[in-house]
Amino acid sequence: MWKSYWPLAALPVAAGLLDWALWLDGQAWSLADWASNFGLGAVTTMVVGMLLARRQGDIQEALADLQLTEKVSILTAAVPLLRVGSLPGPTYRSLHDCRAAMALIPLASEAMQQEYLQTVTKVLATVQRGLESSLQSYARWTPEDWADLADVVDKLRETTERHARRSDVLAEYWSREIEGETRRLRGLSSGDVPFELFRKHFTSGPDRIRTMVSWDALADLAARVDSPVRVHKVSTHVAPYETGTLENYYSPWYRNGHGAAAYDSHDAVPLRHADVATDPSGLSPETQARISTVREQYARRADGSDISLLLATYSLGSDRYLVLDGNHRLSALTQLIAQGCPATLTEFRLTAPLDPSLLPDLAHY
Repeated sequence: MWKSYWPLAALPVAAGLLDWALWLDGQAWSLADWASNFGLGAVTTMVVGMLLARRQGDIQEALADLQLTEKVSILTAAVPLLRVGSLPGPTYRSLHDCRAAMALIPLASEAMQQEYLQTVTKVLATVQRGLESSLQSYARWTPEDWADLADVVDKLRETTERHARRSDVLAEYWSREIEGETRRLRGLSSGDVPFELFRKHFTSGPDRIRTMVSWDALADLAARVDSPVRVHKVSTHVAPYETGTLENYYSPWYRNGHGAAAYDSHDAVPLRHADVATDPSGLSPETQARISTVREQYARRADGSDISLLLATYSLGSDRYLVLDGNHRLSALTQLIAQGCPATLTEFRLTAPLDPSLLPDLAHY
């Protein structure tokens, strides 16, 4: 009430001061002057103006409620799609929708503000969970996509913080939820792959790493403030016949003077995938048969088109990499590349100390 009608309380004071100034000049108002100037002129005009302003405010509130209701509908429909897979397009669209209606919040009713901001926080949490829960998101997003995400989140933060000064409800949601959610999203936009997400993906499901990685030891290193453990995505296009691109990719397979050997056998030598593609005789018969089966599967679906492959690798330094997962597929694909098939490798590269206690194969490097 005071916020709406305080000018009426100030009006008699202002009129009294004006009459006092005129009295000092010998021109004090008469009762007729007070009735016409103050009663009919000032009070009536101000009351009418306030009633019109209040009516206009009601109309603005109704329009703001209407537009926020439409945004709530759009964002609510987007949440299930964001849960299924955090693709760049739907993610940007939802975050832009969150930002677009922030200017309307101070004009809307308090109940509508609450409903809209609850929906916004749900969208932000869903986007964050989608990016943090699946390695496929990192496989699909390009560096340009991550840069665009950072830009969208920054603009959403700036717009929300600016309009929070005009709405107590928005200010509360900003400090309690939206600021933290957008800050975490901004951190994800660097594109660095969380180690625990890498671990989860490659220790369960079809892409399970079967080499003897000491996951607990790596997790302890990754948890340190000055952690030497990093995971990042690298995309490599391999042109037809260009097997030299894979020259420095090593397998966890070994041979010695007698043929296939274990990693800890006497004189065991690691095999490169480029060498395996031209001479698989150093592999066990079981491994050779598995590679042949995979190669036939790829050949049936290739038909000269690009083949995509997801890999996990361990950086060995000097541009050398040990393939942790996808060895049979990479060997089969290397043979097809040598025959003229193009390929795209999506590689999640683990950088960590070259310590055999983390992976026994590292003793060779």
